[in-house]
Amino acid sequence: MMKIRTRAFAGAFVITACIAVFWHVVLFQQQFLALGVFTRMDDPLYLYGLMAWGFEALAIVLIYFRTDWRNASLFDALKVAWIMGLFAAASALFGVAAKVRIDDLPLWFLLSGGFIVIHTTLLGIWLGMVTRNA
Repeated sequence: MMKIRTRAFAGAFVITACIAVFWHVVLFQQQFLALGVFTRMDDPLYLYGLMAWGFEALAIVLIYFRTDWRNASLFDALKVAWIMGLFAAASALFGVAAKVRIDDLPLWFLLSGGFIVIHTTLLGIWLGMVTRNA
């Protein structure tokens, strides 16, 4: 069981890192800069980014393996991931909108909300696959 959890964590970390870099830096960096929410792009703190990805991967894996859904269907894995997405949206999406002046809120919700939906969906698919193949 520990091997499956380690594989689940490693995959969740890689998915999180890849989608985060691809979404925030490759696809939409200019839009995030224009929104004013990226203020350290010239000098990012890479360790904090790695820690964020690690904590996100660890949290979803720990919660997933503590639920009865871990032995169920792929859709149940997606449900766990989407519940985690609701938690992320509460702080990262709505919390930032409440604390940071963002002139184009519809774009902010589209970009950040879209990221959360895609990210958690990929994590749910991964968790469902890694436990199904065990």
